[in-house]
Amino acid sequence: MAGESSGLSVTAHGGEFGVSATANLRIQQSKALLSGLDGQSGIVDLHTARAEILGSCISVRSAQGDLAFSMRDSAVFAEVNSCAPLELSDQLEEMARTLRKRQWGPGKILWVSLAILSSIAVLLFFGIVMAVGLLIPLVPISFDQSLGKAAHQSMLGDQIICTDEVVNSAMTRILDSLSPHLGIEGLDPELVVVESERVNAYCLPGGYVTVFTGLLLAADSADEVAGVIAHELAHATGRHGLRQLLQSLSVAALIQVGFGDLSGAAALGGGMEYLVLQGYSRDHETEADQVGLKMIQAAGWDGSAMASFFEKLGGEDLQSSVPEWLSSHPDPGSRADSIRERLEGTSSPSTEVPQIDWDQVREALQ
Repeated sequence: MAGESSGLSVTAHGGEFGVSATANLRIQQSKALLSGLDGQSGIVDLHTARAEILGSCISVRSAQGDLAFSMRDSAVFAEVNSCAPLELSDQLEEMARTLRKRQWGPGKILWVSLAILSSIAVLLFFGIVMAVGLLIPLVPISFDQSLGKAAHQSMLGDQIICTDEVVNSAMTRILDSLSPHLGIEGLDPELVVVESERVNAYCLPGGYVTVFTGLLLAADSADEVAGVIAHELAHATGRHGLRQLLQSLSVAALIQVGFGDLSGAAALGGGMEYLVLQGYSRDHETEADQVGLKMIQAAGWDGSAMASFFEKLGGEDLQSSVPEWLSSHPDPGSRADSIRERLEGTSSPSTEVPQIDWDQVREALQ
């Protein structure tokens, strides 16, 4: 035990100090000498004193209980503990352990753990996104097609496929007009029309496009439908489906499927069905609008029809039918405005598009 400690700042209680007052503490021969800023003084005999908890502080109280001093600073505690008799030192250590348990109770530990796990999750998420962005170019487009084909066949299992020649001929001509402008090698898109009142369309990896007859009936022209199909094809050219799926499967799964093991495509089909139900991310939807607009302009279709169709789907006339195609997309009005801004200053397309009697197509659908 040290003979005498240097001056330490504590809070004194009782005696001349009243309820509490800042005091200077010196320990001399196991005596705690307290002196206040206003001339107060007092002595606590450490041989007979006891340690206790006072709020969030550790207090040392005289045997008579009329005078005490408390401390919160760890450096002050260490100094007092080093000068205290063995019995008091044991009490001080026990009080310190009790305070630590209070400070790190189950609630606080839970919140800290959640904060740490959340930080790790965020870092992992962005790490996976970056890894996918770097590794996607290494995955051959044939993998997208194998993946999309497996999901496509599964999702069409209980659907009624439209067999009307007029409808299918019109859709084939629209798709054929867009295909030369995909901007990606090795993609051979396919399109199927499903008989359903749902106003919907989606595209799977590899360019497997499904369009519902409800959407075709909602369109007033082939130009509007061309805009929808171009938007869906842009998901395939941007490989959005593969990106989102691989992000959900982690970087480890990405490395496994990206370097030669294409046999697992069918097993991943269920994941693509879930993706279609959840929709693409907002960033991917915005990108598909931009790329799709360039595609229909290059093919010669009217770009303004793409904007007008978005506005129509967001209007009151179709709100009652809950247009599913917009469920995960950005605001229709904002999309239409963005498309029209991109069209400003552009010249009219010189490419000839297929002449399609859309009234005849709608009549065939009805």
